[in-house]
Amino acid sequence: MKHLASILATATLMAACGSSTTNPPPQPATITFQLHNDGQSTVYVFESCQIDFTITSLADPVHQIALEGACACACGEVCPVCGPCFEGARDVASGTMATESWNAVNVTVESSPTGSCERRIALPDGPYRIDVPVYASQVDAMAHTSARTASQSFTLPVSGNTVDVALGVSP
Repeated sequence: MKHLASILATATLMAACGSSTTNPPPQPATITFQLHNDGQSTVYVFESCQIDFTITSLADPVHQIALEGACACACGEVCPVCGPCFEGARDVASGTMATESWNAVNVTVESSPTGSCERRIALPDGPYRIDVPVYASQVDAMAHTSARTASQSFTLPVSGNTVDVALGVSP
């Protein structure tokens, strides 16, 4: 009886403190975008630590998703030590692909004692779209001019956590 009273007291204390073991926060999915060039000539994407793309939620209201920084500090975590990363035009030859990973989270930036940090919240299941600016030349990619947009809609959760995106224009 004394043991049962102790268990009930602990459960009551946990409930009062807002602790819950039944509903942990959802873990975000990591999606791999496979950017295929199915066209007849090399195309270029711009990369600044990661390939340039946007994600849009197609749920009402339609809105753009804020992406994680390549080397940003998550709120409540130890900040990573980051080194230099590639910034420039990345070629995707005909018949090849480039890959880019994306954590299915929406990001808000908050003030912190060290400047700012990112609060990452897992995105709900539903319809989304990736848009990738695609350039015909390295010069255009570096200047961010004359891009066309390769788009692909997808739904979270994604089967196999992989989304194919066609960059080239098929003949």
